Amino acid sequence: MYNFQHKNTYLLHNWILVIGYWILFLNLFHGCKPDKKAAPDQGFGYFPLEVGDWIIYDVDSIVYDFGKTVKISHWELKEFVESEFLDNSDRLTYRIERYIRPDSTGQWTIRDVWYANRNASAAERVEENQRYIKLIFPVKSGDSWNGNAYNSLGEMEYTYAQTDAADMINNIAFDSTVTVIQQDELNLVETKYISEQYAKNAGLIKRSYKNFTKNIDGTVNKGVEYSIVIKSLKTE
Repeated sequence: MYNFQHKNTYLLHNWILVIGYWILFLNLFHGCKPDKKAAPDQGFGYFPLEVGDWIIYDVDSIVYDFGKTVKISHWELKEFVESEFLDNSDRLTYRIERYIRPDSTGQWTIRDVWYANRNASAAERVEENQRYIKLIFPVKSGDSWNGNAYNSLGEMEYTYAQTDAADMINNIAFDSTVTVIQQDELNLVETKYISEQYAKNAGLIKRSYKNFTKNIDGTVNKGVEYSIVIKSLKTE
């Protein structure tokens, strides 16, 4: 009986040692594993969407008619992220209410309502009932895509022209911005140019639009140009 008990005690002791060594080995193995690298920045911050955020823009417009400046306009535009909901495709979508006023002393009047959503591959906006692909992810200089892929306006190639560039507009400093060229057609008889600039944690900070014909001497004949430039903002 003594030998049998002694043998069992010996075996149990060995098993405890083996288990202890395995636990020690596993702890050392996991402790020596290299730290996981941080996921690369995809650029989602260029298109933030949070209920309660707003941006105020200065809007300036010039209308030309047969070489004459016939109308110069200025007003302020406010975009307010009012709420969120799931659309018909179960995508998280944000309702953006857009207000205008003649200047900083005027009262805001609602102009229209647009919508926006963002997924892992793209950021989209519905403007005047037309859906546009504003950005694609990851944000990489030189990448192009069809901004009109989800509407019937015809193919329009958008291109990242400049990424991760610092800028300052109206005394607001942005440490990282990206410029999207939506259209760039320049020749002797006409100019068609559209660009948008986005900043991380702010969104759209500037839009430039030019569409006019030119005289033989290069002066503007007929058309319109306008700019939208950030004035102030509130983001989470």
